[in-house]
Amino acid sequence: MKQVKIRSLKYPDASINWDFQAEDPQPKIDELLASGVCGLPERPELDEMGEPTGVILPAEYTVEIEDITAEHALKQVIANRRAEYPSAEDFLNAFFDGGQAALDALQVQRLAIKAKYPKP
Repeated sequence: MKQVKIRSLKYPDASINWDFQAEDPQPKIDELLASGVCGLPERPELDEMGEPTGVILPAEYTVEIEDITAEHALKQVIANRRAEYPSAEDFLNAFFDGGQAALDALQVQRLAIKAKYPKP
């Protein structure tokens, strides 16, 4: 999973900035850059006659790609654990009505869920 941030240098305070996450972000990046909404790409400077001067003008945007695979996997594990953990109501019932045996059973159940969904 990749986190992509495209920032316009021409309009830094404008809402012409994009943040998105994708497994393969390159098609979307290519689409945004090709449309020109991010600004102009790196290009040669032209003189009055339209001839290149040898100077390369920088792109009017930056593209930052960060690999967030580990963070994404951890969030999925935590979400899976939360979905299967005993509820707060189960805990309260065990605590007030079930005694130590009920609490031990909840702990065993919780440890089994942790083993089922290990952290990456």
